[in-house]
Amino acid sequence: MLAVTATSCIDDSSSYGGNPLPGLSVTVPGDEEMPVYSFNYGEDCVITPDIRYDGTGELSYEWSIGTFNNRVKGPMEFVTNDKTLRYFFPQGGSYYAHLVVSDGEVGLVQDYEININRTFEQGYMILSNNAAGEGNLVFIKDLTREEIEAGQEQTIMENCLQRVNPNLSSSSLIGAQIIQWYAWGGSGPVQTSRLAVMTTEEGLYVDPNTFVISSTIRCNDIVPGFKGNQFFMSGITPVIVDNVSKKYISLNSQYMFGFEDSLYKGEEFDLIKNNTYQVGLNQVSDVYYVNLSPLVLSITAPYSPTKWSSSNTIDETDENGYPLFTNEELLAIFKGEGISGSTGTTSYPATLITRNKTTGQIYSTAFVGIGDYTDGLRFSSRNVVTADASTALPDQNSQIVCSNTYRRGFFSKGNQIFVMLRNESIYNFPPVSQAAVTYPSNEEITYMTISTQSGSESLIVATVDNNTGRGNLYFYNVSDIRTDNPNPAPVATYPDCADRISYITYKPSISN
Repeated sequence: MLAVTATSCIDDSSSYGGNPLPGLSVTVPGDEEMPVYSFNYGEDCVITPDIRYDGTGELSYEWSIGTFNNRVKGPMEFVTNDKTLRYFFPQGGSYYAHLVVSDGEVGLVQDYEININRTFEQGYMILSNNAAGEGNLVFIKDLTREEIEAGQEQTIMENCLQRVNPNLSSSSLIGAQIIQWYAWGGSGPVQTSRLAVMTTEEGLYVDPNTFVISSTIRCNDIVPGFKGNQFFMSGITPVIVDNVSKKYISLNSQYMFGFEDSLYKGEEFDLIKNNTYQVGLNQVSDVYYVNLSPLVLSITAPYSPTKWSSSNTIDETDENGYPLFTNEELLAIFKGEGISGSTGTTSYPATLITRNKTTGQIYSTAFVGIGDYTDGLRFSSRNVVTADASTALPDQNSQIVCSNTYRRGFFSKGNQIFVMLRNESIYNFPPVSQAAVTYPSNEEITYMTISTQSGSESLIVATVDNNTGRGNLYFYNVSDIRTDNPNPAPVATYPDCADRISYITYKPSISN
């Protein structure tokens, strides 16, 4: 380590007279003329210079910063007179810091190159809440090939929204969604991207690369007393739901405002399930609206004159001609295996697993005609599911995530994952003794989803440690999760990375 020192000149009339000047130097790593420091966006840049001074005077410090794009220094802006530089950069990029140190007679200058990594470039957004109901948005950044080769550790940042929006409250998080659509721009389609984050109290539109809030929609201003506790997507429109008051607030993604949508006024659904996916250039959503007693499935039909007409199962009958789902309770509803259409698009039937309350008989029932361009719900198939007291079945109103590639579904019970197999429209469930994955007894599964970001399907599992309340993440190859291959090794684990996890979504790289 060598010192790099710059000293000022003084004349014979200085207070030092003929005495030698005091020594003043700064030590920098590697004897670099302009040492390089890297920080993740969302963290404070903190630099404390290693100053050597053998005089008796009082040192003053002055820090300034400027851009350093293409290694060209931009104009400087004063930051602080503290010895330690502590600064939050508003976005990723290259900058430099300029330090001036002096005791009034002798001084030095030192420049530092500062790289602010774009933390939120692309990766997984993890929504979690602690026991007090405070939201904690976690981001797990995808490492680039260069970062992997350099041996860089995975970037995991908690409380992302509060880091870049210091005055934001810690309301419980209920959802987040990347929203993309195309509009004609004269020479061709132009894509617009938004990132919406929903809390119990607000709908937030945030910059997808910096997470800085660009628009805040306060639910209480639209519906007094509103308290959101779930969301779903209707096309490119996020809808926040108050399941107690049965109120619905829609967020207009194009102009970023909220309103109480007349479509949902008076509707009192017990359960709403949502699947959002791409069809060509369009982002579409299949939404299942469920009333549990009696059991009825409804969908919206945008091109039907009355919206809900011919879009529910009320008039459907079973194999004996009786109203469908009579005396039946819902175990699970999920997006079934894709069916290729004549136009090259793929539709996904809604599949219900139900149980007769009297006989205990299990059924699978599927409906097609679901999606943004539907003109009504249509019965597709109904089959008996072979099951007895030893069969592992989904808990009531639980989640099943399905793999089209491997024709499997995955559901959880406590700290275990079970595999549901599909053969055409027949579903098979395993014995309770044949769990595919079992976690320690102190862990409980809180959320599962399937990701295709790695080029192959990955099952992502979130658990909570019931002793600490903290969340863990496990990534598996879907092909490894089988009844005949119990407890396969995950390809990645992120222990203690969040609070109790309720939702996971992927944020791709987005150009501003």
